[in-house]
Amino acid sequence: MASKGKSSIGSLLLQIALGLFFVVTGIWTLQNGTGNEIATAINKLFSGDLQRIIRLVFGIIEVLAGAFLLLRMFVSFSSSIDSLLMVIVMIAWLVSIVLLDVIGGFALSMNWLHKVAYHLLVLGGIIMVKD
Repeated sequence: MASKGKSSIGSLLLQIALGLFFVVTGIWTLQNGTGNEIATAINKLFSGDLQRIIRLVFGIIEVLAGAFLLLRMFVSFSSSIDSLLMVIVMIAWLVSIVLLDVIGGFALSMNWLHKVAYHLLVLGGIIMVKD
């Protein structure tokens, strides 16, 4: 029984952390694209209007994902809507991983491995709070 309480507290803290993480990174992505690594990767890979559109889309998705993760602590969504939104968050993060770690700079080094591990930790958190 005690471990279930710890698990619930851990899940709650993980959900708060992920929600805040996505809100902040989304805002940084929307602020001229210089605030985080996703915006930097988009700026490197694309140019002109396409760059601005992709950055805007990613920033909005991140802010909405964070708001959803924070909101779902207080509001019950139907299981189908909740599952759909969590899958969207997961897909958006997977696209980010591909942009950042594969297309944006694959280099087998300690720095690259650290970055991949960091991104996989976020993905693991998303999967954990999904259930």
